[in-house]
Amino acid sequence: MITQSVAYAQLSIPFGEFKLAEDLLVAEQCCWVDHVNENDYQGKWDVLPLNVPKEYVDGHPILQSFMLEPECAWVNGPNLTYLPAFKSLLGSLKCDILSARLMRLHPHSSIKPHRDIGLSIEKSAQVRIHFCLACSAHVEFCVDGQQVPMVANTCWYINADAVHSVKNKGQLPRINLVVDCVANQWIYNLLGASVNAAEVS
Repeated sequence: MITQSVAYAQLSIPFGEFKLAEDLLVAEQCCWVDHVNENDYQGKWDVLPLNVPKEYVDGHPILQSFMLEPECAWVNGPNLTYLPAFKSLLGSLKCDILSARLMRLHPHSSIKPHRDIGLSIEKSAQVRIHFCLACSAHVEFCVDGQQVPMVANTCWYINADAVHSVKNKGQLPRINLVVDCVANQWIYNLLGASVNAAEVS
C-alpha cells in the first residue's frame, strides 16, 4: 500500500516487443481530434481515442476521446481495429483499463500547469500511466514542480491530481500512450519496485 503521495514513478512495464512504431505510422492517418480543454494549452495538442466510453463506441471521435460522465463503461474503440500492436499492449496490462488514448503535443506547443482533480492512486485508486513513444531532449514534463526524466520507450505513473505541465520546445511531436486504469496489487507492486520516483513535496 502507498503511504506517501507519489508525484511520478517509472514503471517496469516492458513494451518493446510490441511493434508500436508500425502502428504509429498507421495512427498518423487516423482521425485525431484537438484536445477540448483549449484554455489548458498553447499551440496544438491532439488526441486519438483507443479505449472509449461504451455508449459512444459508434459516436464522434470527440465523444470517444474524453470522459463526459463520472462513471461509464470503457471498451475497445474502432481505432484499435487498425492498431493491433496497441490492442495487444493494452490487453497485456494486468489491471482494469478505463480510458486509453494517444496524445500528441506538437512542436513549440505547451500544456499549461493544471490538475486533474482526484486522479491519483491516493485520491481515487486510479492510475494514469504514460507510455512515452516519441520524445526529444527538448520536452519538459513537470509534476509538482519536478521534471520527470521521461525519454522514449519508458513508462511512467503520473500523479495527475498534482499540478503538472508539459513544454515541447523541439522540432518533433511528443507522442504518449496515456492509459487510465484501476489500481490493484499489480500496480502497487510496480510502484513499490520503482527505482526512479519522486514524492509530492
